[in-house]
Amino acid sequence: MLLRNLTPTESTALLNELSDGLPTIAAFARLCGRAITGDAEGTPLSQEALTILAVARGSGTLEIRGDKNAFESTERFLAVCVEIDTNRRLLFRDKANPRQTILFLDGFRQLCQSGLVLHHMLRDFSLSKTGYELADSLDPSEFKKLLEFGLEIDH
Repeated sequence: MLLRNLTPTESTALLNELSDGLPTIAAFARLCGRAITGDAEGTPLSQEALTILAVARGSGTLEIRGDKNAFESTERFLAVCVEIDTNRRLLFRDKANPRQTILFLDGFRQLCQSGLVLHHMLRDFSLSKTGYELADSLDPSEFKKLLEFGLEIDH
């Protein structure tokens, strides 16, 4: 990306947006918006997407998290975070397994594209009505192996 034609203020604003993962989060939000208007493509759901639904069935609250200050590059990757209850979250990121982190992020994309997730503000998403219905039909024990990939974190 060439920044030479931008003013210092424009360059700083662009770099801040990029460092916060804004382009990716905005793309997820656009997929959610297209799904609401009926422009969603029929996307088969991966096991990672189904795992996200299974764990989100309680609160239905999801977010995309990244840590731009992390030392390891794979710890700076955007990752799906699902609220288990008011004080606990499950983060699908592992610096030792970036491929699986990306598979979960792609599973989240599938959920957005299928209209199973709604975008609210910034990095905050939730299950849609259809998302809750599908999540309620899933047995979380069927996804035990993939759930082990998630790291439980406090708030």
